[in-house]
Amino acid sequence: MEIQRLLKEVGLHDSEVRVYLYLLENGLSTPPQIAKGTGMARTNGYAVLQELRQKGLIEEQMKGKRKIYIATDPIALEQSLERKRQAIHQLLPDLRALYSAEKNRPKIQFFEGWDQVKRIFDMTLSAKEVFGIASTNKLFALDSSFFVNYRIQIKQKNIVFRDILTHASGAAAGPQAENEAKGFYSFRTLPSDYDDLPTDILIWNDQIALISTATPIFGTVLTNKALAQTFRMMFDVMWRRL
Repeated sequence: MEIQRLLKEVGLHDSEVRVYLYLLENGLSTPPQIAKGTGMARTNGYAVLQELRQKGLIEEQMKGKRKIYIATDPIALEQSLERKRQAIHQLLPDLRALYSAEKNRPKIQFFEGWDQVKRIFDMTLSAKEVFGIASTNKLFALDSSFFVNYRIQIKQKNIVFRDILTHASGAAAGPQAENEAKGFYSFRTLPSDYDDLPTDILIWNDQIALISTATPIFGTVLTNKALAQTFRMMFDVMWRRL
């Protein structure tokens, strides 16, 4: 169910989603009613109710000597996320300073499975300029909604994205992406005698990502200024020749 998936995306776990949706649909309910309606053990249900209260998504009331619960206006979900966003925004400069100063931080990061590989694309959203060598056909076949949203964020953040695409991807998706990004996205196309491979290379800041979208899906991010400069130079040579 799409609504359940999206609630998980914004930070609710399975049990919280079940209880929250139950209260939205059924209104005032006692813990025994919630346990029966969600199929959850009552002891687990109390813990979930307290977690939802702390997030501001439900309210606790008294009816006689019994506690009853009701969902708050769903706008509370957006307000909760906005508070988190503001807190992260304030913390980010200090956290990035710690990250950059850490001498023993790993120079190579590994990402296994699509959920982890998506984090690589999110990492690029901190850059002013991103270079890619990819088959967008393969990427969109994997998760089209994610990449539609990724393009929107590139435009919103004024990130300049230059893409070298396989011939099949360039013909199909390149012009559409260029039109959607309105000046922030440009592409060039490899000759038709090169295959449409299930891979993606991304270069931004001092980082290089090597991604395979074939099963098993995985990605590797290398953080090194000299290597990033070399890959950027190689990209620029290809760009000029195409």
